[in-house]
Amino acid sequence: MRKLIDDAVSRGCDATIITSETKDTSVSFDFNRLKTIKNTESLNMNLQVIKAGKLGIANSTRIGGEDELLENALDVAEYGSAVSYGFPAPEPHADPKVFHRDVQNLNVNQMISLGDELAGFIKSLDPSINGSVNIQKSVTQKGISNTHGLDAHLEKTAFVISAGFEFVEGKNLLSSWDWDISTALEYDLAKIKMKLKEDFDLGRNNVSVEPGVYDVAFTPMGFSDVIAPIMACLDGRTVMRGISPLKDRLGEQVFAPSFSLIEDGTLDGGLGTQLYDNQGVVCRRTPLIENGVLREYLLDLESAHRLGRQPIGTGSPAGASPNNLLVSPGETPWEDLLKGMKKGIVIDQTMGAWAGNPYTGTVTGNIALGYLVVDGKKVGRVKNCMFSLNVFTHLKSNLLAVSKETKDLGRVILPYCLIEGVSIAGRDS
Repeated sequence: MRKLIDDAVSRGCDATIITSETKDTSVSFDFNRLKTIKNTESLNMNLQVIKAGKLGIANSTRIGGEDELLENALDVAEYGSAVSYGFPAPEPHADPKVFHRDVQNLNVNQMISLGDELAGFIKSLDPSINGSVNIQKSVTQKGISNTHGLDAHLEKTAFVISAGFEFVEGKNLLSSWDWDISTALEYDLAKIKMKLKEDFDLGRNNVSVEPGVYDVAFTPMGFSDVIAPIMACLDGRTVMRGISPLKDRLGEQVFAPSFSLIEDGTLDGGLGTQLYDNQGVVCRRTPLIENGVLREYLLDLESAHRLGRQPIGTGSPAGASPNNLLVSPGETPWEDLLKGMKKGIVIDQTMGAWAGNPYTGTVTGNIALGYLVVDGKKVGRVKNCMFSLNVFTHLKSNLLAVSKETKDLGRVILPYCLIEGVSIAGRDS
């Protein structure tokens, strides 16, 4: 990387080079049987150059292709977009714990054994069920250098274990998934099994729901669709273009005091954790929404410069992107939130949610997997239903609670969320 940077300097340009080398091993089961074992190695080099105020970007996956990479980036820069920034000088970075030797040393036989156990459990639910299991480990070495003296390297592991099923019974199609994901060898097979069994047992019992307004508990997966418009509105480029409703509202109470949203590129165990973002800005922990108050936007170098803000380590040439996004948990256990519901809906999976204009804050979608709750207990699956809410209204005035427990969805860590006044429309199952 150093030679390429020196060559870029000799050609009169500012440059940042990012390299990523990854080794992946994966084991997959389908129809409850071992299907594939894969070992892959990949290399990616991304070069950004700024020459005469214009940006050029080039990528290569070929070993020894640095000279060609520089020429390609310079060719693009000749006709590239004008930028108002330069690449930054290095700042001291955090020392996050994201490499675990036990993940690196995990062998294929151990991975197959885990998969066999989950596949066997799923098949035990019903002989005709289609069970799928995926187990993957990866080791990544990422390096970043620029023409201002930045030269940093990070080694990171990742481990993912996921299991799910599809089950057809008459006209009823039921599917469910659960997973654990971490940079460490951390998983809970018993918890995954319990989730799948509950969905299998309850999901076969369809119940009718009258259209109306309900208290709705979103699981972390369901909640991810609710917060998606917020991320679009926090994007610094949408703010600088004037299309975000959060423009010029820093310091305002925009959500309920119980809602806090944090971007953390330094998180121990975070899948998105890195030392520097993809423009060379040091990563940090930044409250975006703090107790309901808007504190910061997601910024890249261009939007930070245009908005008069300091970059926060979420930049890339294409714009801002969070490293690890967290909604702060509450103090109430999920089971207690559920027990406190007199009559409501649990939404775990959605279909087609957030298909419209995100800047209105409206989230509407089908409930792919959800349950009717009566007197604190799930009594059956709701089908042929849609939900609708407005993020800016419901997370400000209708947010009842967020749970103590959280789940890592992969770069997004969310609690369960209980919201009142959610519109439910549908017909009899």
